[in-house]
Amino acid sequence: MTKPMEGSKLYPTAVMLTMTGGFLDSYTYFNRGKVFANAQTGNIIKLGIAIAEGNHTKIIDFLMPITAFCIGILTVLFIEHYFKKRKIRYIHRAVLIIEILMLAVTAFLPQQEVTNVICNIIVSFVCAMQMEAFKTFLGQPIATTVSTGNLRKVIEFLYRGIVLKSREDLQMSLRFLIIVLLFISGVILGTFCAEYMGIRASLVPAALLAAAFAIITIRYRQILQAEKA
Repeated sequence: MTKPMEGSKLYPTAVMLTMTGGFLDSYTYFNRGKVFANAQTGNIIKLGIAIAEGNHTKIIDFLMPITAFCIGILTVLFIEHYFKKRKIRYIHRAVLIIEILMLAVTAFLPQQEVTNVICNIIVSFVCAMQMEAFKTFLGQPIATTVSTGNLRKVIEFLYRGIVLKSREDLQMSLRFLIIVLLFISGVILGTFCAEYMGIRASLVPAALLAAAFAIITIRYRQILQAEKA
């Protein structure tokens, strides 16, 4: 009997996480001071501009989410090391629980300058955890918080599919295209929710992560049954 693929590597899990990634960038941009929380490239560029202009306030504003992002990655590495050492099999679900709780907190922090900075730190931390903990789906490296690499994969697999006449590569190209479109959908959904729900909009990605948690849990039980069989 073939062992079922882990829930953290399933395509439906990637769908939930990708929509969350797109959503959170909209949330922080429209509700929390026009700061990007997922990919730190934009914040690093803005940090460089702030340093060049000598704008010390902006330097702090952009340096904080970048620092939180780094701490988020370190946190996941620590969790993975701690859990694997003790043979605990709940690494991805532990990460998701932390993400869900932290996003729930942001939904109740008022929309003020100081609290916006705190929220951006939290969301950057959450996105870093997600990027580090969920790196592979269906045997392929994938990013759920940015789209550049995924778009590159669309073209690579499409080229191989056409040139090599590989149906498998064409299917993979389509899957990555859907992931890119889902990220855009997450951005669109986040934009509407930011407008109509305000700061409470962060509860929506928390719900998406809860769905990913459920998918991983169901698959984990299937794996246990397969191991017993």
